[in-house]
Formats: sequence, structure tokens, C-alpha cells
Amino acid sequence: MTSTDWMADGACTTREARALPWTTDTIELPEVIVDLMRSTCDGCAVRSTCNSYALNERVSGGMWAGTDCAAQPVDLLELIDSLPRTVAA
Repeated sequence: MTSTDWMADGACTTREARALPWTTDTIELPEVIVDLMRSTCDGCAVRSTCNSYALNERVSGGMWAGTDCAAQPVDLLELIDSLPRTVAA
């Protein structure tokens, strides 16, 4: 079994669900379409595996396990705080 064999068991693979835009970030979609994708994920037998896959592979777009995986905006203050500090001599 390959690491993506579980995808064949996803609720998103049904004939009806395949018509939904799973690879599009949800900000671009009507809320009714986003709700349909989330409700499809709600009862999915492989939702946990899907979520783990999206996290491990650092998926940066589309709907995975009921969550929009679009890249989150960077918090610049948090980024600055994480940089190593140098002491001026």
C-alpha cells in the first residue's frame, strides 16, 4: 500500500463530491460550496488520515479534512520576534 492509497476511500471521491472544487482555496468560493465540501468531510471515514497527510505534506491550498489549507498570512511581528538577535558592539 502506498502512502496515498487511503484517498480512494475519501468521501470526496463519490460521483457527486468529485464535482466540487477541492483544490481551490475557499476564499474564492460561494459559502454554499464551502459548506458542501465541509459537510462531505464531516462524515468521511479517512478524515483523520487526510488531515495528517495535509499537515505532514505541508499542503498549501485546497480543502483537506474539512479545512481550507490556503497559506495563512504571515504575522510579521511574530516573524521578527523569531529572528536571532545580535548585539551591536
